[in-house]
Amino acid sequence: MRRVLILGGTAEARALAAELSGESSGESSGGSSRGGVHVVSSLAGRVSNPRLPVGEVREGGFGGANGLAAWLAAERIDALVDATHPFAARMTASAAEASARTGVPLLVLRRPGWRE
Repeated sequence: MRRVLILGGTAEARALAAELSGESSGESSGGSSRGGVHVVSSLAGRVSNPRLPVGEVREGGFGGANGLAAWLAAERIDALVDATHPFAARMTASAAEASARTGVPLLVLRRPGWRE
């Protein structure tokens, strides 16, 4: 089974987790897999009552790029998705570095910038 880590906290991350978990179409798979995909969503844990995505949820930091790279290897993650908020520059940098170190493919999802 393929394992995907979504670095989340955004509506886009929740929607992706739901799609990959089969929850967006009304299927119920226990929230963890669809078509051989096991989804783990990571939240920074900065709000007291976050809107949780479907599937497995991990809260808290990784300890920078080194910690994230170690976690990716230990958990045998096949793909990494950075769907964090646009202002989460440190997490985005850590994701890029961890991806490069481990060879885990990285997809970065960015919403368009806000315009007045």
